[in-house]
Amino acid sequence: MKRNNAKATNKNQILKTKVHKQLIYSVLFKFISMVLVFLTTSFVNKYLGENEYGLWAAIYSFISWVYLLDFGFANVIKTKLPVKILEKKENETNELVTTIYVGVGIIALTIIIIFCILNFISTPSEFFNVKASSINFNFLLSINLLFSILILIIGNHKSLFVGVLKTHLVEFSLMLIQLLIFASIFTISRFNILLFESKIINVSIVYGFVNVFVGIIFTFYFFKKHNNIKISFKYFNFSVLKENIGLGLNFFIIQVCMIIIYSTDHFLILKYFGSKEVGQFDIVFKLFQVPMLLITAGLSPFWSIFSKAYAEKKYLWIKKVFYIYNFSFILFIIGMFILNYMLNDIIIFWIDKQIIFSNTLLISLSIYITLISYASIYSFFLNGVNKINLSMRIIVFQAIVNLPICLLLIKKGYGIEGVIIGNCLCILPASVMTPLQSFCIINKKIKARV
Repeated sequence: MKRNNAKATNKNQILKTKVHKQLIYSVLFKFISMVLVFLTTSFVNKYLGENEYGLWAAIYSFISWVYLLDFGFANVIKTKLPVKILEKKENETNELVTTIYVGVGIIALTIIIIFCILNFISTPSEFFNVKASSINFNFLLSINLLFSILILIIGNHKSLFVGVLKTHLVEFSLMLIQLLIFASIFTISRFNILLFESKIINVSIVYGFVNVFVGIIFTFYFFKKHNNIKISFKYFNFSVLKENIGLGLNFFIIQVCMIIIYSTDHFLILKYFGSKEVGQFDIVFKLFQVPMLLITAGLSPFWSIFSKAYAEKKYLWIKKVFYIYNFSFILFIIGMFILNYMLNDIIIFWIDKQIIFSNTLLISLSIYITLISYASIYSFFLNGVNKINLSMRIIVFQAIVNLPICLLLIKKGYGIEGVIIGNCLCILPASVMTPLQSFCIINKKIKARV
């Protein structure tokens, strides 16, 4: 009995050490990535100029939607791979990984066919009403789309690393991408190197090539380190694809709804308050996002860790993690107060000018970011243990009511603050229900074992 208890204690200690290590490295790599993103954005802006940078930002934002079109299969890997490995079902593991890759490949091919058909009906420049004689917009969009499709397939390595509880390597790969992009943009802008006559095409090639190159390296690295996991057409199993498409679509619906909720702010502000206000809001919002991105990076390993721990019936350990997180979150709230206090100085240091904003906007943004961040670990838990039905219903409801609530508050005279207050009202149900559901699931499991 004592020997069994000692083994259990040792396993918990190993798990605890692994969690701490991944958390520290993930946050460190994410922080470096964010610094590099801020620096790169400044260089790209100066290199392209105001007009081409706006066009580049619009294309990059539009193309990023392609990354959601894996229909949630990447999240299926995060959820199911740890359990398959724990159960030592090698053949089923290979079937899962191979089938997901083939499934994403079919999706990528479908996107290319649809794009070609749409391009035949109406050229992209006509559809987006872009009139720029110095830029071949159709060629530019095609290049970015091709790279994004390759990244969609190759990017599955990130889910594989999460699935084997090595999330810090995901953040390291993202940091490496940002470092290589920064170095490349700095070089071509500093020495006026032109791969093509158009600068915006040069930037597109740099972003696309670096992402694909790093993705290929880390994909080979994963399969070399985990040679028991293989990709082969002999492992393709249509029944596995059919079995997981439901879960994948649920994750896909959640992703799309999150994009709808989080991406409407800029469009509403542009429509009702003008482009100048959009720029000022974007600066403030990016700074408020920093603590949220850091905490998300630190917590991202828990998706697969919870999946594995739940399969091993370590319910008490999971509940203990919840309690530790709740107490530790006080530090996050203190950090938000400090950010509010130093915000003016940070903005002046960053962009060398002052932005006037109301206390109501700052308070609303603080509450909004805090609500999203607090629910993060519970969302990772529910995703990891495949208990997402309630979460999906809540976020679909939020996506439906978000726009009407924001528009109502704008018309009532709340201004830009009304957009963020509307977001707070919409995100509140998930921030309350997600932790409650998580504790309810764990408490029931603990009681059932007593």
